[in-house]
Amino acid sequence: MAIKANTITLGDLFGMNPENDNFLQAHRMFISSADAWGALIKDLILALGIERAKRFLLRYGYQCGRHEALMLKEMFNWENIREWIMGGVTMHGLSGRTTSVPVNVHIDVENQEFEAEGYWNNSYEAQQYLQHFPTHSEPVCYFLEGYASGYCSTSLGKKVVFKEVECIGKGDPHCHFIGKTLDLWGDEISPELVDYAREDIGDELDQAHKRIEKQSEILKRGNLLSNQLTQIVLQEKGLDSIAQTLGRSLKCGIVISNKDFEPLSQYGDVFEYSLKRIIEKKENLDPSDQKKIIEMIHHRTTIQLNTLDKQGFFHYPLITPIIVRNHVYGYISIIKNSKEMDELESSFIERAANICALHILNEKTAIDTELKMKGELLDEVLLQPKLDSNITKKISFLGYNLNKPHYVFIFRLQNPSFDFQKDELVHDEKEVIMNVLRKYSANAGENILISNSFGQVQTLISEDLLKTNNWSEKELGTSILKEVKKEFPSSQLIIGISNICLNINGVHEGYKQAKKALEIGQINNENQHVFQFSAIGPISILLDARNPQELEAYADHILGAIYQYDIQKSAELLKTLYFYLNNECNLHKTARFLNLSIGGMRYRLANLKERFNIDMMNSTTRREVQMALDIYTAFGKLSTLLFNQEVAGIEYQDLR
Repeated sequence: MAIKANTITLGDLFGMNPENDNFLQAHRMFISSADAWGALIKDLILALGIERAKRFLLRYGYQCGRHEALMLKEMFNWENIREWIMGGVTMHGLSGRTTSVPVNVHIDVENQEFEAEGYWNNSYEAQQYLQHFPTHSEPVCYFLEGYASGYCSTSLGKKVVFKEVECIGKGDPHCHFIGKTLDLWGDEISPELVDYAREDIGDELDQAHKRIEKQSEILKRGNLLSNQLTQIVLQEKGLDSIAQTLGRSLKCGIVISNKDFEPLSQYGDVFEYSLKRIIEKKENLDPSDQKKIIEMIHHRTTIQLNTLDKQGFFHYPLITPIIVRNHVYGYISIIKNSKEMDELESSFIERAANICALHILNEKTAIDTELKMKGELLDEVLLQPKLDSNITKKISFLGYNLNKPHYVFIFRLQNPSFDFQKDELVHDEKEVIMNVLRKYSANAGENILISNSFGQVQTLISEDLLKTNNWSEKELGTSILKEVKKEFPSSQLIIGISNICLNINGVHEGYKQAKKALEIGQINNENQHVFQFSAIGPISILLDARNPQELEAYADHILGAIYQYDIQKSAELLKTLYFYLNNECNLHKTARFLNLSIGGMRYRLANLKERFNIDMMNSTTRREVQMALDIYTAFGKLSTLLFNQEVAGIEYQDLR
C-alpha cells in the first residue's frame, strides 16, 4: 500500500520487521538527548571556532539527511517521489529536532525543480546554542540546514541547498529557511554552502587537530621566547640582546628603531633596511601600504608592507610599535623575504615589543629616579642660603664642581590655565627644555644639574659651557628658546638669568636674582622672552624689599600722568627728563643732545612744572623722578615707547 509523508508515525518506524533485530541497530541509528547535543556544539565551537564548527555541523547534517532519505526509501512504498521528499519534513518532527512548517513549496520531479520556504519552530539546535553562548551575528541552525540539503538532494537526484535567513540564535523571532536547487539560487548562495558536502567530515577534524598542534607549538615557542626575553630584561642586557634572541628564534633579520624611526639595534641580514627612509618616501609606496603606515603611526597597529620593491628593497617587513605608558617609544621590524604573514611571527613580534617596552620603562625609571635625585639636590642648593657639608659632599660625589662660576637659569611657561602636575603638553614642553640643556652640556663636555619643580625648569649653566660655545648668557637663552619653538610653535616660554655666581655659596642669591628678572620681565615686556638680572639696573637693589607691583605703582604715581600725556601728544617729556638728569641737569648740553633750542628746552621744563608739578630745581623732586625713571627702565617702558632707535640702541643701553 502506498504511503504519504504526513501519515508516518513512530509506530510505523519501530514496528517494521520486528524479527530483524532491534530497529535502531538494524538501521544504524540511535536516540540522543538535546542537552548532550548542546554540549557537543559547545565543545566544537570552543575547540574549532564558530566558522569551522559550522562547516563540521553542515557536513554532518548533510550525511544524516542523505542516510535517512535512503533508509526511508527502502522502508516505505511511497506514493510518489514528492511524498518521499516530504518525508524529511515528517522526520524532523518525529526525531524531536524541530517542527518544520513549509509555507511555500514547489516540487517538479520530472524537471528536477525544487523551491521551498518555511519555518523551523522550536529548533533544538538554536535553543541549545543560546544555552551556552550569546546571540550570534548569523543563523546557527547548521545541522538543520545540512540535513534538509542532504535529504532533498538525495531524494530529488539534484543538488539542493537550504539556507537559514532568520534565526532565534541571532535574536530573530523565528527560524526561517529557504531551500532551492543551485540553478535557482544563482549567485545568491555562498560557495561554502555549495561545497560543504564534498569533503569528508574527518578532514575537518584532521585540520582542527593540526591547527591545535600548531597553536600548541606556537604557545610553547612563545613561552620559551618570552622567558628568554624576560631574562634579558632582568639581567639588564639591553636591546641588542633582545634583537639577537628574536632574530635567532624567527630566523629573520630584526631592526629596533626609536620613535624617530632611527635604528637602535639590529640583527641578521637586514638588506640596508631603513624604516626612516621608508617613512620619508612613503609616497613611493602603493596606496594600501601608505594607509598601513598611517594606521601604524596614528593607531599603533602591527602592519606588513608589501610594495617596498619600488624603493629598491626586496623584502616585506612586519612592523609593530613599542608603547610605554601610552606613548610610542620606537618600533620593531622583522625583515621577511615573503609576503606571507606567519601567525608565529605576528605573535612573537608583539611579545617582543612588550619586552622592549618593559626594558625601556626600566631604563626610563632608572634615569628618571637619578634625575629626580639630582633635581632635588639642585633644589636644596638653590633654596638654602647656607649649605651644610653633606650637600656639598653629595655634589662632589656626583662629579659636579659648583665652586666655579655659574649662572642660574629659570625656564617658566606662561599659561596660568595649565596644571603642571597633570597637563601632558606642559610636561612634554619641559622635557624638550631639559633635553636641549643636556644636549648643550654634553657637547661642551660639561655635567649639568637640572630641576623640574615649582612649575618650572631651573639649572646651573657654567661659564665654561658658555665659553666653549662662544655664547653670552642671553645668546644661550635665545638659542634654547628657538629649539623649544621648533617643537612647540605656540610656546609661551620665558627665561630668567642671574648675575654670575662665583661659587656654590652664591647660587642661592643667583636663584633669587633669576626669579626677580622673571617677575620684572613678565610685567611689561610682552615681546621679550629672555630676561637678565644684570639688565634691570640699579633698581635691582630694591627688589628684595619691595615687590615689582609696588615699585611700578610708585613710579606711576610720579610719572604715570606724563607717560599717558606723551602717548597721546607725542610730547617727549619723559625723554626730556631722562636725558636732562643723565646730563647732570645741564640745560645747554641736554638741548644740544635732543637737538632743541634753549627756549624749547626751557618750555618743556616749564610745562612739566605747570602741568604735572615736576619742579626739576627741587632736589627731592629730582631724586624721586630719577627713581621712577629707573623703575620704568627696568620694566622696559622707556625703551619701547619714548626713544628712537638710535638713542635706544646706544645711549639708553649705555645708561643701563
